[in-house]
Amino acid sequence: MFDFGDTFRCHRTAAQQSLENGLKSAFDFRKGYRVARTELWQQWIGKIAEAGLAGDTQRLELILLKVIRALKRENPELGSELGAILSQYSSNPSGLRWKESGPPPTDAEEGLPLVRLDSTEDSAPPILPEALNRQVEQFLMERNDQERLLVEGFSPPRSVLLVGEPGTGKTMLASWLAFKLKLPLVSLDLATSISSFLGKTGFNIRRVLDYARSRKCVLLLDEFDAIAKRRDDSTEMGELKRIVNVLLKELEDWPLQSVLIAATNHPGLLDPAIRRRFDIVLALPLPGKDERRAILERAAGRFSSELSDKLISAFANAMEGSTAADVQGLMQAAVRHHLSWQVPLQKSVMHEFQTRMENTLDSKSLGPLLRKIQSGDDRPFTVRELAEIFGKSPSTIQHHLGKEVIDG
Repeated sequence: MFDFGDTFRCHRTAAQQSLENGLKSAFDFRKGYRVARTELWQQWIGKIAEAGLAGDTQRLELILLKVIRALKRENPELGSELGAILSQYSSNPSGLRWKESGPPPTDAEEGLPLVRLDSTEDSAPPILPEALNRQVEQFLMERNDQERLLVEGFSPPRSVLLVGEPGTGKTMLASWLAFKLKLPLVSLDLATSISSFLGKTGFNIRRVLDYARSRKCVLLLDEFDAIAKRRDDSTEMGELKRIVNVLLKELEDWPLQSVLIAATNHPGLLDPAIRRRFDIVLALPLPGKDERRAILERAAGRFSSELSDKLISAFANAMEGSTAADVQGLMQAAVRHHLSWQVPLQKSVMHEFQTRMENTLDSKSLGPLLRKIQSGDDRPFTVRELAEIFGKSPSTIQHHLGKEVIDG
């Protein structure tokens, strides 16, 4: 006869065994986890002691950020306390880290300064596309609100890579960021830093980096591709490849109180690992029509009221493909011509535009340019006015415009 009791006892014994095995596994896991965590804390304590005794505050900050994030899960109160301490020392100029490193570094042989201390007092906000403006505002917000980030164990952005053609406003943006952060702008002088003598360039770059990381500042490395080229470039000397390795380490360990900004016209020349190390990459495009119009109005200053909206729109259209520097330069030159020759500003703008176009304008490009100027419902110029501006006959202008434009 079938014994249900024996069957029940067998299943009960198997269930008990399974439960015991599960509890044992869980206990072993928790025990292993505690051992692993203990070993990790021991490693961190050792690293904290090493960095503190060596006076390496940058490394100490990075270790503490990791510790704070870990404590936020296990001991939130202690994590918040450490975060507050780190935030206090990172924002307080009287903290231990602010040991001034003396005057700016100079070239060892000729005594020429390796950096420039640039004024940012007259910095104006760059005129950028809306999407790029939001990125810039996000960066400034995170830098200015770094105490909240540090308390939670997160580092504020410390490095920015600016990418764009010459004249798109990279240096202007760096100056504006330094102004908004209320930090001095320290710019690397490539002319004195790069040397043909073996080892000297690396030594100069190292001194500049040490100087900038020892104080609250924004360090601008303009023409960054000159010192951070791809390491697989067979044309480069071994010294520049070593400089790239130094820069990689610096970007990882850059101190919280400072910002490193690099600018390049040739991002394709940069070592790929360098680009990945930057917290933020901002690509500055050529200005669109709205940006070109705003640049023209700002460059005209108080004289902008002397220009009609139609004329400003016309030249904003005509300068498609121009850099921000070219657009600004045209209007500033026109204002100078207006003041010197005492002629209406509108004529000065036309004169300056004609002067700049004389060397680049040919029969193929004249037609598209004229149509850009006259685009829109309200065409700003008559055929005769355009003929005067471009030094062509009215019939030539009419030919390039087509039969749509009627001479006023």
